[in-house]
Amino acid sequence: MNDLSPLDMLERTLRHWWLLAVLMVLGGAVGWTLSLFRHPVYEATAVYQVSLDEQQLVARGLVAADKLPLQFEDQNIYLSPVADLFDDSTVRAKLVADARSNNIQLQESDFNTVNFYLDRRGNQWFVTVRSADPVTTARLADLWLVNVDAALREAQTHTYQFLSLQLQHDSVQKCFAAMDFKQANQCAGVSFATPVDLGAYLKSLETNMTFEQQAGRGIDPALMFVIVSQANLPSHPALYSISLMIVAGSLIGLLAGIILVQVLQPVKV
Repeated sequence: MNDLSPLDMLERTLRHWWLLAVLMVLGGAVGWTLSLFRHPVYEATAVYQVSLDEQQLVARGLVAADKLPLQFEDQNIYLSPVADLFDDSTVRAKLVADARSNNIQLQESDFNTVNFYLDRRGNQWFVTVRSADPVTTARLADLWLVNVDAALREAQTHTYQFLSLQLQHDSVQKCFAAMDFKQANQCAGVSFATPVDLGAYLKSLETNMTFEQQAGRGIDPALMFVIVSQANLPSHPALYSISLMIVAGSLIGLLAGIILVQVLQPVKV
């Protein structure tokens, strides 16, 4: 029976140091060769802050005060529509158009979860872009975040308008449901000659409410957004750096050499 001990393995490895050195050199050469066929990939990140005013939800009767602070699952009901806008088709198309106007060649097919991704960490959301050029990488990260921020604020404006129309609709409807026609006109601050005019008015409000609600994209007024920091210009590649490829190849060669020495030189009884 063969006894295998760490000391025996170490002695055997040291006796064949030259084999390890050769394989490390070969591995490094392979890493260098591969780096010639792969462009370095740079990574830039901008920081966005998304917060939810839970007290506003309580004031609007959407959440009970004793439920605060909200659990993540409950918060995510309001935060998910924000995250969805980062991958929205209209935002993507606007980003491509803005990139081209800034002499950046970007196709919609380039917009994927590998090159463009969002990392949510509580209130801090990290907007990261990967590209072969460091300057382009930082500019794309900033453009993406600016476009999302503009889309969110526009959507939230539509939500405000929807809530205003809804309040107006409910107020008029309540007046005419509880009073005679003349008194209801005074209550609602309007002047309808007939119930037909009232019905047409309410239907028009409902049509506008539907439009504003859809344009609001579920972005609640209780949400607050701010760009914390723009992307810094990356100084080192995140992937396919020549030095890292050489080091990785050398380490793989070292590991292969250690395994080879142990396999080809079995322990003697």
